[in-house]
Amino acid sequence: MGIRKLLVLLLCVTFLTSCHKYIMLEPEKLDVQEAEKPMEDEIPYEIKEVPAPWNMSIETLSVDVPYEVLEFTPTVEKYEVKEDLSDLVNAGQYTGFTEDQIKAIYEDGFVVLKPSYDFLKMHHIYEYPMYKEAPVFITVDSALHLYHIYYGNTLKLLEVSSLHEKLKSLTESMLVKSLKAYSDPAYEDLNDELKFVCGYFLTGAKLIDVNLDSMVIPNEVSAFADEEVKLIGEAFDFSKSPILGKDLDYSQFTVRGHYTGNEKLEQYFKTMMWYGLGGFPVFDESKEEPVLDMDSLIKSMIITCLALSDENTFIDYENIYFATALYAGKSDDLGIFEFRDLITKVYGQNPDMNLFKDSSYHDKLLEEALLLPKPKIQPMYTEVSTPAGRQFRFMGQRYSLDAEIMQNLIKPILRPVPSGLDVMSAFGNKRAEELLDIYYQPKKDWEQYEENLIEMRNRVAEVTDEEWKSDLYKGWLWTIKSSAVSFEDKEGMPSFMRNEKWTDKNIHTALGSYAELKHDSILYMKQSGAEMGGGEEIQIPYNYVEPNVEVYAKLKWLTENTKEQLKIRNMLTEEVVSILDEIIDMQETLLNVSVKELTNQNITEEENLKLYRYGGLIDSVIQLLQHNLRRQGVDTSNDYTTALIADVSTVAPNKLFPKGTYLHIGNGLPCEIYVVCQTNGNTYLAKGALFNYYEFLSDKRLTNKEWYEMIGVKKVAMVEDEETNSYKPMEIYDDRGNLLIDDDIFYFEEIQITEPSKYMVNKPAWTESFISPEENKVTINDINIQWQPK
Repeated sequence: MGIRKLLVLLLCVTFLTSCHKYIMLEPEKLDVQEAEKPMEDEIPYEIKEVPAPWNMSIETLSVDVPYEVLEFTPTVEKYEVKEDLSDLVNAGQYTGFTEDQIKAIYEDGFVVLKPSYDFLKMHHIYEYPMYKEAPVFITVDSALHLYHIYYGNTLKLLEVSSLHEKLKSLTESMLVKSLKAYSDPAYEDLNDELKFVCGYFLTGAKLIDVNLDSMVIPNEVSAFADEEVKLIGEAFDFSKSPILGKDLDYSQFTVRGHYTGNEKLEQYFKTMMWYGLGGFPVFDESKEEPVLDMDSLIKSMIITCLALSDENTFIDYENIYFATALYAGKSDDLGIFEFRDLITKVYGQNPDMNLFKDSSYHDKLLEEALLLPKPKIQPMYTEVSTPAGRQFRFMGQRYSLDAEIMQNLIKPILRPVPSGLDVMSAFGNKRAEELLDIYYQPKKDWEQYEENLIEMRNRVAEVTDEEWKSDLYKGWLWTIKSSAVSFEDKEGMPSFMRNEKWTDKNIHTALGSYAELKHDSILYMKQSGAEMGGGEEIQIPYNYVEPNVEVYAKLKWLTENTKEQLKIRNMLTEEVVSILDEIIDMQETLLNVSVKELTNQNITEEENLKLYRYGGLIDSVIQLLQHNLRRQGVDTSNDYTTALIADVSTVAPNKLFPKGTYLHIGNGLPCEIYVVCQTNGNTYLAKGALFNYYEFLSDKRLTNKEWYEMIGVKKVAMVEDEETNSYKPMEIYDDRGNLLIDDDIFYFEEIQITEPSKYMVNKPAWTESFISPEENKVTINDINIQWQPK
């Protein structure tokens, strides 16, 4: 029978988080095949009206923001300083350097010092010199960190103000549809599968607190969901899922990243993790030959049909998926879109779901299933039954190039744990490969490592600019790639940048930003295994920008692209637009000043003043974004340091790690860098901020609060003790950031600096090449300096 003719409808739906337009296509324009029939002239099931979502095509909203590369030739001449640094314009402004630290400045042109607990946030290092009339060295680290501040806070704002409610609505709708089908006698043959589908969405409903009072939920369905919710709440290791029937890594439900300490965000995290982590395999992965896993396939097709049964449900799904795809990219696994096409090719549009059990369709189903794309990231588990191949996920976790790199550079037992250096090495940094060989020796442990590394380098080389620009995650990763470069052989660059220690510093910079990227996107990504206040008139010192022109060009493009992509989707307020414009203006200044530095041009007073106020700009961006979050009920008082942590790879339980373990990357308190710079003929010492990168294994997934306490930073409540008439410290929050103190108790908060905990880990050994092992005792003296162009 031919496909029923439909009127052509044009539907344009715009929502706060909409990322596309919907278009109803004529059947002739669809690549639709008629369903094969079990018998030549027999139509076993009644033809039903086709709901609109079966014909909705997606016209992705996009705006092309050009990326411009500046053409110039660096011509910086080498400049030298006296061994005691006495010829610097601001000699004597800094005291406290050890002899070895002064020697490093003389020989290398810079020195990196350990963190000072006086500066809990990176921009504090730039604010303090303002009051001491001291020059600042604006690092690539701080510029990348500024983008992280915007990306992470706007994603959080989107989730709490819009996506949580849409996810709750979607979950409720899918549960209602599932229960209705389960109670429908017409689907008696699908009773068992529908029971599990009901349990699947009831679990989601319980996680996001859907009101279930008006729903009639069978006891057998509640039992499944209650058991599942219990395992999710415990968040402990791998265990067999009562609903999915396969091993599931329940530790992934540990609420972390920016999702802790807010009820809505915690609900959103767990529900999205439930829909993104658990998969329904297409094939029976216990078999060598391709054999369909019909039980999982039928459940997947039922979920797809229910999601496509009305426009509102489908639009909620689309809005959530594409809003998050803008930030984090597309799913690595199969979802509603792919299964819509699969069902249409095999059974026709909107088929009677009973057909899914008709074995006469299974040959065609196998044929089409084999054509489905495989996931690029396939965890290599040996002793757990978690599916790794083609699978359906309702809101699948996203593909990322870095996770693909890590996945291809590990091997169970032989080399089960990757490193951030793997990513930088695959990005083409030869020094990163040397550091891997020296400190981790992957080629010794696994002979195929080098071959796979070459393959991954080729894979990275094939990525086009258009691919890098396809979403904000990839764009940030593209910028990180440009920060992990060596200038050792680049003629005309400042001498402090042309040595191996600076190359190591650049790798450290890239990894610090990478840790922020993984922290901000932790929910979505698939794993491998001081004020700008006034005062008296001051003498403005010269200031210097770390001249990596490509990074600033990409950061400027990335921020402009972020602005335009969010703007076209009606996802920006005027207040947030003004924040972006401020960031873009500063990035333009960093870019232009870098070129001037490299081509021996003088910078203007206006440019120099902007650089001097850099720390204040970052602070104002933070304050404005946090103000928007507080209006949505989000407590921002726990963001008292820029330190953060993220788990990026899972080692499942095995003979080497019976309990399993997790690779974490993160940043501690910011390091300080002092660099000999030259601006408008003045040679001087300037101070800047760097990331403080860590990488280590942990037997649990860590929250930011746990990481803060490991590094020795703790927030406590000072509560009045009536007996002693003094204040004593009490814990304010649990490990997830939830308030422990009753509302009727008066207290004030205090940040306490303590010794790092006994569980504190060491920094990667390779960072010793450029970070001074001695204590940081440097202070800024109040001296009068005449900053004049020469």
